[in-house]
Amino acid sequence: NKHRFRLNDLLRAMATSPRYLQPLASFRKRIAYANAYRTDFPVPGATAAFLDKDSDYPHYFDGAENVPGLTWDDDATSDREGIGKECPATEKGLIVATLHTPRLPLYENKHDSDKNANDLTAMSSSLDSLGWKKVFVDIRNEIPTMAISLPDPFSKSSCPIRELKSDNSRYNNDKNNNNKNDNKSTPVSSRDLERAISSSVSYQLPLGHNAICAFSRGRVSTSVNSGGRPVMDSLAIDLIREISLWNN
Repeated sequence: NKHRFRLNDLLRAMATSPRYLQPLASFRKRIAYANAYRTDFPVPGATAAFLDKDSDYPHYFDGAENVPGLTWDDDATSDREGIGKECPATEKGLIVATLHTPRLPLYENKHDSDKNANDLTAMSSSLDSLGWKKVFVDIRNEIPTMAISLPDPFSKSSCPIRELKSDNSRYNNDKNNNNKNDNKSTPVSSRDLERAISSSVSYQLPLGHNAICAFSRGRVSTSVNSGGRPVMDSLAIDLIREISLWNN
């Protein structure tokens, strides 16, 4: 169990070594779902989305234009057009943001050999370089609550990630209006997201881990975690849409 407490290099190797990254890179698409706002104790949002407070790896909000290393193909276009039209979790306000990381070729991944880099930052950036769709879920209204109002000094909004998205969109619009020749979207960093999803204006019971996947094992768990069903329905729709676009 030494790897659980990072007393050996196994976890770093699994996140940075081509031996482990190559199989993951072979998938056509990689999707990560994460609970925001301190609602998940076993797997906090920053861990689920492998964000790091020292990483500047770029993340682009869904629909970003002219992004180097991130091509909106037919699959992605269909995905973007479907968001909000047949996404139960979005309609209920559970999915607060979807972001994408640009993919780099494995041979450009320098983190395995960079022994001087901070371990967590290296692991975060290495995984991000595979190209991911990251879906952030706000499950707070769907889990039993005993919220305590202890305002976070870094948070002035009830949903900081939506505020981050709004600020980013406003910045890109202003930039494009001022310079018609610069129509590339500006990303947010892993650091920005880590702070946003880790902030909250109140502290709640961290019961989102089972709720996000609508975990069911008997009447009680089925009832307690039923609020996560729209998230799973949305994931199913996303997967079916993706599979239907595959070429035979």
